[in-house]
Amino acid sequence: MYVLGIDGGGTKTTGMVADDQGEVYMQAVTGRSNPNTLSQAEFHQVMENLLLQLKQQDPSIFSQLTVCFAGMAGVGESGRAAEIAALLKRHLPLETNVIVKNDAVNALYAGTAGEAGIVQIAGTGAIAYGINESGQTVRSGGWGYLFDDEGSGFDLGKSALRAVFRQYDGRGSATSLTERVLAYFGAEQVPDLIAKVYGGEHPRSVISPLAPFVIEEAKSGDQVAQFILEDACTKMLLCIEACHQRLFEKANSTPIVLSGGVFTDSDLFIPLFEKLARESLPNAVFQPTQVVPAGGALIAGLKSQGIGISKTFMERVKAHTRREEENHVR
Repeated sequence: MYVLGIDGGGTKTTGMVADDQGEVYMQAVTGRSNPNTLSQAEFHQVMENLLLQLKQQDPSIFSQLTVCFAGMAGVGESGRAAEIAALLKRHLPLETNVIVKNDAVNALYAGTAGEAGIVQIAGTGAIAYGINESGQTVRSGGWGYLFDDEGSGFDLGKSALRAVFRQYDGRGSATSLTERVLAYFGAEQVPDLIAKVYGGEHPRSVISPLAPFVIEEAKSGDQVAQFILEDACTKMLLCIEACHQRLFEKANSTPIVLSGGVFTDSDLFIPLFEKLARESLPNAVFQPTQVVPAGGALIAGLKSQGIGISKTFMERVKAHTRREEENHVR
């Protein structure tokens, strides 16, 4: 059987078609598709473009799709799952089973291969999401950049700017983040940053790219950056604990998947979370994702059909992703 997995996010949308053995036949990438940040016409155009690209790559296999699982950012908040499903059905074979859920499902299953667990996502935004063995789902955090999304790239970038201005005022400790932030914006002095930050672009687009500086300077020993990271992980752990308390027993050896651009260096974050969670989640297993989120959507689609995920499936999807990355570099 053939499955279509879609990962729709605030930056890009990826579609991948594979069989139940993990052989990937088609892949396409198009623009962002969060229905909360696009007009209906813009959203429809993105999804239609994605499906058209996939169909053109192999019309024969596309016509044999059994299931389409679309994990879409913003679906839970927008209440537009039924609308998205109807849109997809118009462009898919008649018999295709279409399932639309939040994109956090993709991220979770990309780490657990379809098993129960919790995912902490930290990219531009942040959210914790869990599914237990009974299929019960819970989320915590992720209520938007204005007052939540703690631990996200935007949140880390904002903390970096706060530290820079506090050092400049004499309110805070010296930090190497000042030099990194000034160089990034091409500013000579700290006050010059105001014009750079409060410009015409969306604040998230301007501030989120500062997050890697926090991680790099923390690894280099900057105490302010280290405090920012530990504080962010402490706040994210509260979200993880809230999900865990409602889904699992305290002693459960729950997989906790760390997903998103903030967690690129999992060797840095996993020990930090393990230290912070030693008492509250003594048997939790913090781990990175195994495949890309679109691969998690493939897993979710197969799981919906009662098909288990083998090691061979995971290895084949990972191998496909490596080849795609190598071709992109070339």
